Amino acid sequence: MNLMTPKAFHIDKGGKNNFMEKVKYSIAVQTYMEVFDYLITNNLFVYDSGEDFLDARIKIGEYGFVEESQIRRGVWDEEQPKEKIIPTIRVLKVLTDIIDDLLTKVDVPTSPDVKYAYLHDLKSKMGGNKSYYSSYQELLKIFKDVYNGQELLFNSDGKIVDFALVKYQQISNKFSKMTPVEKRTIECYAKLEEEIINCTSNLLLVDEYGYPLDELHRRIYEKNEPNVKIASKETQVNWQEFKDCILDNYEYQKEEGRFNLHGAYSALDSNQYKSELGLDGKTRWKYSYNKNRKQREYLKYMDFCFFV
Repeated sequence: MNLMTPKAFHIDKGGKNNFMEKVKYSIAVQTYMEVFDYLITNNLFVYDSGEDFLDARIKIGEYGFVEESQIRRGVWDEEQPKEKIIPTIRVLKVLTDIIDDLLTKVDVPTSPDVKYAYLHDLKSKMGGNKSYYSSYQELLKIFKDVYNGQELLFNSDGKIVDFALVKYQQISNKFSKMTPVEKRTIECYAKLEEEIINCTSNLLLVDEYGYPLDELHRRIYEKNEPNVKIASKETQVNWQEFKDCILDNYEYQKEEGRFNLHGAYSALDSNQYKSELGLDGKTRWKYSYNKNRKQREYLKYMDFCFFV
């Protein structure tokens, strides 16, 4: 089995783990995704919640990323878990906080080559042969084409067959058998991958001579600057800067109020949990069950109107 260790860091003769100063951008993204996959697949995405000595863990549920908290130190409520839906950037921030420590302690399995995205269906979970794709965004696009093709076939009473169903026949068959959570998993992986790239792609900016832009220029960069180009994803970047870009982006979004970690949202907000694969959306409006029945029925109605 290939291991993550040679890609992300080396171990010196004294046995101390030293992360490489430079790493290919594509390898940095792949490392993040494979570490994340290891944690999610094995239900090991556990970290200190920062409150009352309790741990928290991140999972993928029917509506997206879920953060679950212990009910008391060392104890999880398996029947009625204490959980809330969280934004992708929160998942990425936590992953960034723990990734170095994890890589020094665990041999995280990696894909055979540069392709690392795969179907998260039952066969893959049971150790079957995996078909790899270059990214989860590519895989999600195929899923969307298949989903739209199946919808067209159904709505036309079988009279119109979309080319995607022919082109991706094998995936189409698997897609039809996947559970909502398995489909949502691909969406969540693709969103995390997209967030990583959005936060760090400015590291690939170079001037007209091919030299990387300094940090200040990267921060004030505006699209379509004539003397600025985007380097190949095989370009080497600083590993610490890669992580810092993510953490800085998290703090920026937090200061701008672009997400709320407490679960209280307006019902008029855009629904970031609505699926592109025909899964139900979920309102981010958190309401208390101590409200009267009429209020609860109204909220359910709003949930249906805005987010289903």
